[in-house]
Amino acid sequence: MTDSNKSSSAGKLFRLACALIIVGSILFILRIIPIGQGISHLQGWLAGKGFLGAAVYVAIYIVATVLLIPGSAITLLAGVLYGPGWGTLIVSIGATLGAACAYLLGRYAFRSAVQRATASRPRFAAIDRAIGTNGWKIVALLRLSPVVPFNLSNYFFGLTSIRFVSYVLVSWLCMLPGTLLYVYLGYAASQAADAGKVNHNSTLHWVLVSIGLVLIAALSIYITRMAKKALASQTGVLTMETQNNSNLPTPAPLSSRRTWVLAVAATLSIALAACTWVNRGPLSGLFGPPPVTLKNKFKSNPNGPQFDNAVFTKVVSRYVHKGGWVDYQGLSQHPKDLNTYIAELAEAPFAKLGRRNKFALLINAYNAFTLRLILDYYPNIKSIRDIPSSRRWDYAHWNIGGKLYSLSAIELMLRQDFADPRVHFAINCASIGCPPLRQEAYEPATLNAQLHSQAEIVNNNPRWVRFSADGKTLHLTELYDWYGGDFAQKAGSVLKFIARYNKRVQADLAAGTPPTIVFKNYNWKLDSLQNKP
Repeated sequence: MTDSNKSSSAGKLFRLACALIIVGSILFILRIIPIGQGISHLQGWLAGKGFLGAAVYVAIYIVATVLLIPGSAITLLAGVLYGPGWGTLIVSIGATLGAACAYLLGRYAFRSAVQRATASRPRFAAIDRAIGTNGWKIVALLRLSPVVPFNLSNYFFGLTSIRFVSYVLVSWLCMLPGTLLYVYLGYAASQAADAGKVNHNSTLHWVLVSIGLVLIAALSIYITRMAKKALASQTGVLTMETQNNSNLPTPAPLSSRRTWVLAVAATLSIALAACTWVNRGPLSGLFGPPPVTLKNKFKSNPNGPQFDNAVFTKVVSRYVHKGGWVDYQGLSQHPKDLNTYIAELAEAPFAKLGRRNKFALLINAYNAFTLRLILDYYPNIKSIRDIPSSRRWDYAHWNIGGKLYSLSAIELMLRQDFADPRVHFAINCASIGCPPLRQEAYEPATLNAQLHSQAEIVNNNPRWVRFSADGKTLHLTELYDWYGGDFAQKAGSVLKFIARYNKRVQADLAAGTPPTIVFKNYNWKLDSLQNKP
């Protein structure tokens, strides 16, 4: 083996190693950043917009094509948001319309500018001659094997002899294989990030996704290679000398440039992965509440101390009305009992309490602290989000058993230490979108029945769970979006959890016709008696 062959083999191995490092770093970052939650929010927004959402996506693609912005990322995202079928259709429409717009602009608006941009490139001259001889066939081969930049070629084709209708039809048909590949790659990535709403843990599902990806990739590579061979025989653009000025220095070989680019990208990806790991705490909540692993941390202690929640029952029975509407005005004038209960929480023997006592206490504490928080700013706020963020959910100000907690810390403890997602229907954020406050405190002896009652209320009330008129779409409270992982851990999927309390969803799942999920916009207005509809 010659030295040049050895060098070539070493370069290939080095580039492969860099590529693996980049892919590994991306996967590592995706495991830390809850990208699935961000995608979920975007999916919900687009689904709620219906046809308008798809139209906006198409418009974005057209603008990107016209502005010479590479569409790979947008194409991948379509697979994430819409799946392989609808994603391919939407991207195909956007890419074709964008290519058509660029063709018309190149022919009529920017003709001289496009001529200047392509005049010094021998490949474009060869392609122009070939199109003059073979017409749409050359355009088809170029679409199947993009040896020239896709977005720039759209403008260039406007200068050639190919007719507009032929150009559009050929472009649409021959861009489909590449579009399908990129869209499916995005779809497969979304499944890996667990961005979907359905439980995809079955072996069969992953086998089918993998087989589909391999087949589509193999077909696309095969078509590309065949097109390259045909294109080379028709135009010679793959073998022609592209340097048009012998006085210019010889550029570095393409393989060498690729090696340097991959090496830099691998180094940056490692650095980015390291930064992500260092900041994993804040990043885990980037798109909403951080994901948790549900587990039962505490044991029962029937012979241990008890905590009396009677004072809080006195508060909510008087100032919480049917449906969970709160008389903040009345409570603000008579806060004594609420303050007494909060003082009792500070003295509670929390560490010695059994599991059910701890669970009930923390739910009541969260609700009591939230009421007190609202009173601290009432009546000068219309929403809990009007309160400065530094004094809201992350403000470590609330005393339980001599230790200070923030509302976020209490919520996190309730989620990860008691393994019961029904708690999301019990704690209240003083908003109309939130599940209602009960007119009684949660008590250890009746806790399971109270949580079951709350789950039934939420999952059978159109304020939080509502079917569309045709029965095919299920509009859900965003609690199911933000905390979808909690519900999926308990029941396998959000829909399966809802089916435990909603007979209509249960029947749809049994019939194999699950509804499409759309998340309702969360109403952050105060759940005050004055805002009751």
